[in-house]
Amino acid sequence: MSQEENLHWESCLPAGWQPLFRQLLSDLQSAGIAVRVTQAKEKFGELRVYIDRPGQAAAPLIAAAEQRSTRMCQDCGAASELMVRNHLFATLCAEQGAGFTKPLGRPMISLNLLSAVSTNGTDLRL
Repeated sequence: MSQEENLHWESCLPAGWQPLFRQLLSDLQSAGIAVRVTQAKEKFGELRVYIDRPGQAAAPLIAAAEQRSTRMCQDCGAASELMVRNHLFATLCAEQGAGFTKPLGRPMISLNLLSAVSTNGTDLRL
C-alpha cells in the first residue's frame, strides 16, 4: 500500500498527532519499508499504529513515533503529558488539558477470564 493510501488513517487521529503520523509514513518510505497500515488510533493517551505483517524493520520506527506521542499534545502538538478526567486518558498540554488532572499512574488493563479451552479441546475452568 502506498503512503497516500495509508494516509486515510490520518483522519482517525487527533489533530495534534496527524503530523507525527505523516512523519512516520515518510520515515518508513525513506527507509524503503513498505507497509500497509491496518489501523491508527489513540488508545490510553498514546498513538497506536498497526500494520499488516509487522516486521522487525518497521517496529523501531513505529515504536519511536508511539513514544513521541506520549510527550505531544494530541489536540495541538505542543509539549504535553498524560492527563485523566472521568477515566479518560489523554496526552494534553496545559492549555488543552484544562479540567484534567495528572493520573496516579499509567492506565491498566484488566481481563476477567471465565474459562479457556486447551489445545486438545479440554475445558479449563479458571
